Amino acid sequence: MPNFIDHLIEESKRFLNGRAQINDDIGQEAAKFVMREIPPSIGTFEKSDSPLIRWLEEAIQFGSSETEGLLKALKPVLPFLPWKYNYEPRPDMPDLGSRMGWGEILGPEAPFRDEHFCYGFTLLGKNTFYPAHYHPATELYIVLSGHAEWTLDGVTTVRHPGEFVLHPSNRIHSMRTTEEPLLALYTWSGEDVVTLSKYV
Repeated sequence: MPNFIDHLIEESKRFLNGRAQINDDIGQEAAKFVMREIPPSIGTFEKSDSPLIRWLEEAIQFGSSETEGLLKALKPVLPFLPWKYNYEPRPDMPDLGSRMGWGEILGPEAPFRDEHFCYGFTLLGKNTFYPAHYHPATELYIVLSGHAEWTLDGVTTVRHPGEFVLHPSNRIHSMRTTEEPLLALYTWSGEDVVTLSKYV
């Protein structure tokens, strides 16, 4: 598994490197990951028993030629990511934790420990709404597979595989899938990458 993880990290950096050459807000966020030194792993990657596992095979089927290489590197690793959902339960959406979550590779509680930066993958099953939320960290997403509605500050856009999406610190955003699951790479940066997201 370590070789697969190392290859995935390399492919992720390669994918972001082109965007990091553009000097704008998205490029600057991409560069933070491309230039980041990845520490040795102190955790292990065991096969996950998360309910999200049921979405994995379908989730990688809706990529593009642009994301094909990264999805290929990601495929053998997906079942072994530390998938979790750690929001407080919502009585109006009791099954949300079985429909969405994230597998973090680099971060304060990830197998590759970093107290100041996060990198991982977000997965939403089809016909799933990720409710409006915010967090102190600046968040960069790269859509890898699936067409979904992304909303930031009340403006909704359908995003396609290969697109970059930036959520500045404490700005309200949400996502909604329809007939395709969503799989996206994410990074978190800023002064606080520990404080969890809060629903609006």
